Parts: sequence; structure tokens; C-alpha cells
Amino acid sequence: MQIANHLQSGTAVKNIQPAHIPFSPHQPDSTSSDDTDPRFPRSQKYRISRHPGSNSSHIAETDCLLQRNGYSIHLVNSLKQRIKASTLIKRMYASRGYQTESASVFSTSSNQYTFEARQSQQLIGTLTLTIDTGKGLLADTLYQPELDQFRRQGRRLCEVSKLAFNPETSSKEIFASLFHMAYIFACHIHNTDDSFIEINPRHATFYKRMLGFCQIGELRTCPRVNAPAVLLHLNREHIEQKIVAVEKQFKQKEKSIYPYFLSRNKEKEITQRIQIEHTHFVPPSSRKSTFNHHQDYFQPA
Repeated sequence: MQIANHLQSGTAVKNIQPAHIPFSPHQPDSTSSDDTDPRFPRSQKYRISRHPGSNSSHIAETDCLLQRNGYSIHLVNSLKQRIKASTLIKRMYASRGYQTESASVFSTSSNQYTFEARQSQQLIGTLTLTIDTGKGLLADTLYQPELDQFRRQGRRLCEVSKLAFNPETSSKEIFASLFHMAYIFACHIHNTDDSFIEINPRHATFYKRMLGFCQIGELRTCPRVNAPAVLLHLNREHIEQKIVAVEKQFKQKEKSIYPYFLSRNKEKEITQRIQIEHTHFVPPSSRKSTFNHHQDYFQPA
């Protein structure tokens, strides 16, 4: 179950209020990486991981996707970073009283990406993105009928999970940048149409207000963390519309995190770098619907 963190002091991603918002962990999935590619010197602002699906420990510790205002966003691939991300998630989950057995990011799946936010070289937040490629999503355990409705329409799905922030060092902008990187991978690299997140209902309001999610799944108990859960949905069109709208005029009273997203030019630049460096990515136009038989979606979380 992906339990969002409050962005309130000492809490999870759910309630991001001030510019500095502390999160708590509520989402179990991720990966890690490093930035030693000689073609991308450390002085360069944007660095893209060359091996997002690799588990080799010799890969640079983390590949930098974005450097902005004293913090950076990385794609996790190394064992060292996976351990750090898993530790943060488990610490935040435990603080909420959740079970932590499934709160690791040691997945070898090529359809799963874990991102991390760093400040002063310290890990302060992490988020995992899973692309629906026929192997199923974590939310299928409780909400497969709801997800299958989208698959039958030929929609491409993705899931956000294992979102955790250090309650002492998070902010709206950092959370927005982390989510924007996941959006780029999901929508521009894998051409997904719909995003889902399975969270504790007490965090639902945060995601609805900050990102525009809508609840489509009723209250149930998530066996992975032994806590209540609801399923939220967000389509690609809504995100794109919000990015365009806030870019035209930054609204100081805007309650969502979209004003903190990158500009479309920066988004395009990062997308192009990813596409160039990751030649294994299949062009969106050549992909087919991922709807498959039900049994394909039941995989251990």
C-alpha cells in the first residue's frame, strides 16, 4: 500500500502546508544509482542514469536527474542507495505504526524506478514508480477490478508507492520535483495515461488538493502494512493542464504543488536526455496495451 507522507511537521507526505514540510514514510518500492558517467561531469545541471534497471553495485552511486536550489533528484540503482532508501521508508512506516516487512526497495524489476531527493548529500526523500507491464501493480492485490477497467480501455497504467520524507528537511518544491521526475518517466518515457496511489485515507485529502487525485476505490485493509487504504487516481491530462496553467501565471494562492513543477522547457530537456542515454526505452508509438490475463497481475509486493 502506498501511504502518502504528510507534509506537516513530523508527519507524512499527506499534509504539505508551509514551504518546509516534514514527511513520513508510506509507500514500499524503489531502486538506486550513481553519477560517475564521464560524459556527464558533476558541473552539469542535469545528469541522467544510463542503467536504470541495473542492479550492479559497480554503477555510480546515483545518477543525478536534477539539481535545483540546493537539492538534487537522483535515480536509484546502487545497493548502497537502496539500503538507505529502504531504511528511510521503514523508519517512517514504523513511526506511523505500519508493518515494515514489505518496505524495501530491492526490486530487480525493469519496470520499476526509485527516485531519491538529496540535500547536502543527505537522503531526505524517496519515491518509487512502477509501470504496468503485465506483471501487476501493488494495488492489484486490493483493487484489481478497478484497475482492470482502465486496462480494458487500452489505458497504460503506473503506480506511485513507497513515498517517504525525512520530517526535518522536506518542502513543497522538493516534493514537486520528485513527483515531476516520476511524471517524466511515466508519461514521456513510458507513455502512461493514468497514475494510481494506494494510501491511508487520512492522507487522501493531501493528494486530492496538492495533485488533483480522485478516489476510485473504497476503504479496505492493506495486508502489506496492516493499515486502512483507499485507491486514488490521476490522469495524465490533468497534470499536463496544470503545468501549462501555472507556467502562464504563478498563482501565489495556488494550494497545489504544480507551481513548483519545472517549466515545460526544462521538462523537455530532461526527457530528451533520458531518451538519448537510455536506448533500451521503446518509443511510445510502438507500444501496445498492457491489458493481460488476471493471473499476470498477482505478484508478491
